[in-house]
Amino acid sequence: MSGRLAALDERLRGILTRPAGRTARLLCGLLTLAAFFVLLMTRTLAQLADAGIALHAGTVLVLCMPLAVMLAFALLTAKENEGGVLFTLVLCALCAAAMLARVSFIERSSGDYDIYLADWLDRLAAGSFSEGMRANIGEYNVLYQYILFLITRLGVPALYAVKAVSFLGDALLAGAAARLARRTGRGSAPAFGAVLLLPTGVLNGGMFAQCDSLYACAALWGLALCLDEKPARAAVCFALSLAFKLQAVFLLPIVVVLWADRKLTLRDGLIFLVTLVIVALPAMLGGKSLTAILSIYTSQTGLYTGLNYGAAGFFGLMETGGLDVYAYGNFAMGLAFGACALIVCSGVRSAGRLDEDDIIRLGLLLVLTIVFLLPRMHERYFYLAGPLSVVLACRRGGLSVAAAALIELASLSTYWALAIPLPLASAMMLTALILVLMDRKKGFPSAKSVI
Repeated sequence: MSGRLAALDERLRGILTRPAGRTARLLCGLLTLAAFFVLLMTRTLAQLADAGIALHAGTVLVLCMPLAVMLAFALLTAKENEGGVLFTLVLCALCAAAMLARVSFIERSSGDYDIYLADWLDRLAAGSFSEGMRANIGEYNVLYQYILFLITRLGVPALYAVKAVSFLGDALLAGAAARLARRTGRGSAPAFGAVLLLPTGVLNGGMFAQCDSLYACAALWGLALCLDEKPARAAVCFALSLAFKLQAVFLLPIVVVLWADRKLTLRDGLIFLVTLVIVALPAMLGGKSLTAILSIYTSQTGLYTGLNYGAAGFFGLMETGGLDVYAYGNFAMGLAFGACALIVCSGVRSAGRLDEDDIIRLGLLLVLTIVFLLPRMHERYFYLAGPLSVVLACRRGGLSVAAAALIELASLSTYWALAIPLPLASAMMLTALILVLMDRKKGFPSAKSVI
């Protein structure tokens, strides 16, 4: 009897662990998606309490779309890692768990949504596309305004649709992280899963209905495609990142290093500009002026006048009440621009000798340093540092793992009511920055050597 069980055990292990074929992987993904659909169909959604079965099913399908994208990347990761059926099922289960974590907050609406987004959606729903563009609704750039306009035409509750778009960004962000980590031969699956499950990522879209995942995923895909020697596509992604949110500028100085390292050319710069023009074209055809489009970003720079808005940065280390906002703000901006210049100069000096780890590390240093030093930063402006630090940790280990943990815990403490005061969170973020600075290979120049 024991011999038969041992034989069965060995046979079953062989079936589940040998590399899964395309059909087996696809079946795993479809079963996961179907199970999630059934689960949401049996769940009571507050904004669909009096709706019919058709609207309920349509809303659930919208919420299943991000999971479908997550599963697509999970199956690709399983294929690249030559994983078996068991490995594929675990990745699919991870995707389902990540979506369940997000959907658990689906009824929650933040102050930003209630005060701003809900009003913008109502105004966009009341008129045509041209009327919405001419009305200059909201403080987001036109690319997200297009998405908001489409949401008003879906016929599903707007809150759910807005969050579903953010969840879609989460899926693309995790896919970009896996792409950046995959060349190590071991890091793509951990990077994919960790980015999907980052608490700040779950809360950003799930609880607060923010869309930071959209600009972040475009920025990371730009970096990944550039390292894959697909510069034209990378330029398009970098442009889309900036078209979503101004916060893309925290990473975009890396393009100077990429150009010096011959991974980008002037032709790709033209593609970047053309992409921005194409993104703006529908709005301009709808009646929005070029001045109105450009003023979206210029007005954002003067929208907030305080020194800090909850970010675990330089001004989180001190009591800012009573400080001269103008003097201290300009002082911090000078530090930020100077530090950014040092990091870029360090990368430019090493052009031709940079490997992928060096470039990812430089990108993380840029995001951490700029956001840490700049005034008027919100807690979510460190958003891009989370997935970048996870990628570096999966590729390098060591100090990068400690830095990633500190970055996420410090960021989470500003998102949620953790028992970590802001000065301590800021000190943790500063420690993470120092760890990333220390985690350099022999021969890579430091900022000191550039000076």
